[in-house]
Formats: sequence, C-alpha cells, structure tokens
Amino acid sequence: MKRRIAITLGSVMLLLAAFAAAQPAGSAVLGIGGLATAGAVVNKSLGQGGGGQVSGAGDRLGGLLSKVGAPIVIAVAGFFLLGALASRNIGASVGVVLITLVALIFLVSPASIESLAKGIAETVF
Repeated sequence: MKRRIAITLGSVMLLLAAFAAAQPAGSAVLGIGGLATAGAVVNKSLGQGGGGQVSGAGDRLGGLLSKVGAPIVIAVAGFFLLGALASRNIGASVGVVLITLVALIFLVSPASIESLAKGIAETVF
C-alpha cells in the first residue's frame, strides 16, 4: 500500500513538473496575428527569406538545456527522493539531494563551476 501511494505521488509530482516546464502555446491560426504567422512560415518553407543562422547553435542549445534541464532534474530528483524516503533510506535520500544540488549548479550557474575548476587546476598543477 505504501509503495502504491509513493508511486502515485511521484507520478503526480512528475506530471506537475512537466506542466510547469512546458511553455504556453503560441497564437493559434484563428488568433490575432495567426494568419500572418502562418504566411511567414509558408514563405520560409518555400525558401523566400528567413534562413536560419547556425553560427550560435551551440550557445542556443546550451541556453535551452539550462532553461529546460533544471525543472527536469528537479522532477526526477523529487521522484527518486520520494522513493528513498518512502523506503526510509536516509543515505539514499542524502545522496539524491547532494547529486541534485551539484547538477543544478552545473545547469543554473556554469560560470561558477568553471571558475572553481580553474582554481583547483591552478592549485594542483
């Protein structure tokens, strides 16, 4: 019974995190400006302008992962933490929290990790 409750709570938490991470839908075709947007998409698909720049693709991908990755990490960690707490495994709970904090530091503030790694490298080498 306890396991079923833990699984249900974890599933609900995962769904809520997914809804929180999802971006609101854009304007529909019937909405204001929707027809102009649809026309721009058709023109772009026909090759009439609007070619994408690929020079900053890595930077944009990194920004996207930073924005989307943090809620996903929090949701997955919450699911694991709920399972560890339901089984009363304190060691696993502390491990999940520590690993989540390190992952969030990497995702939210990569510059601080970079400066920390450079400081350690200068000290060691």
